[in-house]
Order: sequence, then structure tokens, then C-alpha cells
Amino acid sequence: MKRSPEIEAIVRRYVASRVSGASTESLLSSSEHLLFVGFDESHWYEGTEVLPIVRVSSDALPIAEYELQRLQAFESGSVGWAVWDERRTYENGPSMSLRRTLVFELENGSWKIVHSHFSALAPSAELLGPDLNRTLSELLESIFADGRQMLGGLSGTATLVFTDIVDSTPLSLQLGAAAWNAAITAHFDSVRQAVEGEGGSVVKTLGDGGMFAFESGSAALRAAIRMQQIVSASSDPKMNMRVGVHTGDVVQTEDDYVGATVAIAARVAAAADGGQILVSSTTAGMVNPTDFHFDTPITVELKGLEGTHQLRPLAWSSIRE
Repeated sequence: MKRSPEIEAIVRRYVASRVSGASTESLLSSSEHLLFVGFDESHWYEGTEVLPIVRVSSDALPIAEYELQRLQAFESGSVGWAVWDERRTYENGPSMSLRRTLVFELENGSWKIVHSHFSALAPSAELLGPDLNRTLSELLESIFADGRQMLGGLSGTATLVFTDIVDSTPLSLQLGAAAWNAAITAHFDSVRQAVEGEGGSVVKTLGDGGMFAFESGSAALRAAIRMQQIVSASSDPKMNMRVGVHTGDVVQTEDDYVGATVAIAARVAAAADGGQILVSSTTAGMVNPTDFHFDTPITVELKGLEGTHQLRPLAWSSIRE
């Protein structure tokens, strides 16, 4: 292993291109194993997924000021790597202190980036505000944490709906903390109206994710459709939301729910794409088939759950408000 002035120079060129908004695609490996990982749980992009993220990041998050610190670069044979600290200030956005690592491989005699990872040098709550660092999984963990102290509550069957705004971190950085907080508040005000309009209740909201409960599967699906219609019609800012629905037995104490149904509903939502409503086969089998139209079923593995699960995408975009 030795210090690599060549890789250090490539890093400085990479950083300069990123700050100026110029393309950095020529520095990326063409390997299917190209991997970009960020500090948000959802930021894990591989192969062909990387280029769109690089382009969106350059276009949507222009950097006003940048400071590079503690850059070190090394190489050993056909592999090289670099690490540095940086301070970014986004236009109309916050300042962030990050630690960045790049891994390189020699391709046709040129160093190409095969892996990128960055992490925040401060807790997310300090960077984005206390309400902006919650994810769908954190919402689930919060519910279970509360539930461990709620055993012995009332049992019953409920249909649960989980929602989550896709790629909220780049959007929040683009808008800035104050504007993003205002947008999320308005979002949940509209969602609450859709939920309560179908007789449902808001169980919890954390950051950009929410959990909602209904006494019937049909009411939950109607509310989910209305939620997507609201988000689809919004333009300031333009959001993209995933929704998951599942029905099963729960334990309820006051306004909280616990049990396997909660975990499954959250995982169903996590499996959805932006703009999609995924419904478990349990819920889909309960509702009147003439009232809702489902697209072709998909079979997926749900994180933390055994086996495969059949989910039904609910067709909602053609339904008039």
C-alpha cells in the first residue's frame, strides 16, 4: 500500500465537478457492482441505479459553498481508495459536515469509482431538525418500543395502512428545514382528512411516515386511494409516496397497536414503489372485488419475515376524485 497522488488529484477533480454542477459520470465504473451508499437507510444504489441518483443530486441540490478537509488517498495494485471530510452549504438549504469514502479500481488503465459511501459528522436530528430523521423502520421500532409496555390491551382485527414519502432526504435538503417542516405538516393535515373521512384513525406519524388504522379493509383502501390522489395533485413541493395495507389481529391500548400485523403492514409499504399502493393478499381477499381493481399480483420477500408473500398493487390512478 502506498500514498496515491494520482487518486488524490482525481478526487479533487471529482469534487470540483460536483460543486460546479458538471457531470461526474466519466469517473464512474461501468461495473454492475458499482455501489453508492448514503447515511439514510434507503440510500443504497447499485449498478444502473447509480447514474439517475448522481444526476438528480447534481441538478436538485446545487452547492453554494464547499470545503474539503483531511483528504488522504492510497493505492495497492489495481485497487485504490480515498477518504476526506467536507463541509457543504446548499443553495437555499442547510450546511452539512460529511465524511466521504471512495473506492477505485483500474479499468483500462484509468482509475474508476466502484464504491462511494458518505456519513454525517453530526446526528441527523442536528442536521435536518428533530422531525426529519425518522424513517419507516424507525416508525415501526417506535411502535414496538411503546408496545412492549402495552401488553394486556384490547385485542381485535384491524386494517393498517402505512405511508412513507420516497426520497424525502434530498427533497428536505433542497427546500430547507423550515419549508420542509411546513410541507410535511400540510401533507399530514390532508392525509388526516382522508383517513378520518373513511372512519379511520391516525395511530402515529414520525418524520415523513405514518400509520393509520381502519375497522374495514374497504375503508382503508378508499382512504389509501384518496391519500395518493392528494399527493399526486400536490406540486409545491412535488412528493412521491408509497403505501402498504394489511389486515390482521392486533393488540390495542388507547391509540397504539402492536403485533405481527403491524410488522407485516410496514414491510408491505416498504416493498412499494413511489406512487404505488400495495395490498396484502389477506386484505385484497376481504374486500368486494367489484369495488376495487388490482393489477397483476407480485410475489416478494418481506424483510424479517419468512417465505414469500403475494401482494396486490391497487389500481388507483384512473379513479376520479
